[in-house]
Amino acid sequence: MLEVRDLEAGYGPIRALDGVSIEIGEGETVAIIGANGAGKTTLLMAISGVVPTRRGSVTFRGQPLTGLPTHAIAKLGVGHAPEGRRIFPRLSVRENLQLGGFTQTNRAAVARDIDEACAIFPVLGERMSQMGGTLSGGEQQMLALARALVGRPKLLLLDEPSLGLAPLIVQKIFEVIGSLSKRGIAVVLVEQNARAALKLADRGYVLETGRITLSGSGKELSGDRRVREAYLGEG
Repeated sequence: MLEVRDLEAGYGPIRALDGVSIEIGEGETVAIIGANGAGKTTLLMAISGVVPTRRGSVTFRGQPLTGLPTHAIAKLGVGHAPEGRRIFPRLSVRENLQLGGFTQTNRAAVARDIDEACAIFPVLGERMSQMGGTLSGGEQQMLALARALVGRPKLLLLDEPSLGLAPLIVQKIFEVIGSLSKRGIAVVLVEQNARAALKLADRGYVLETGRITLSGSGKELSGDRRVREAYLGEG
């Protein structure tokens, strides 16, 4: 579904990604783990067109994404829930969700997708007229994920969805992520909780200083001594 080949990207003179190659199959959940500053967020932003690439290629279902604007990439079926939620705080929950469906022309379909998102996160249905900025951190994360789902993505990029959330909210978020493959949605998951991410993932990659250093199934990486020492707190 997604092929990233020899990708190089960065900010000014800083090279955040240095020849990164990954693959994601249909309906697959793939975790990207690594330390802060390893390039994980940059990788997601390069895939979705927020950060321009300097070298290499990104292909989604045979369609080259390199050089396309972000909105065009979203219309092809690539959703992105960025780190820090990034909802629209001065818009209502309903308006935030409606913006998630901007790629669709069928308003009735968008309304149905919003209803479905609220069935996944019932608290959003109770707060449809409430301003996004007045929601709790957990509710804002639910809104960010629901907004991305309203866009009907075939591939969803998730950046630190559990960051700063209470354990019960984290459990709910991960339950939803785990159910996405049953809906035919592939997921690229960047997550500080490496143990939970690898448990959920079909496969994973370890990104260190802009380069992929390890890859394998979630189970294989969870059992790797280097991963256990560096990212699972067993050093």
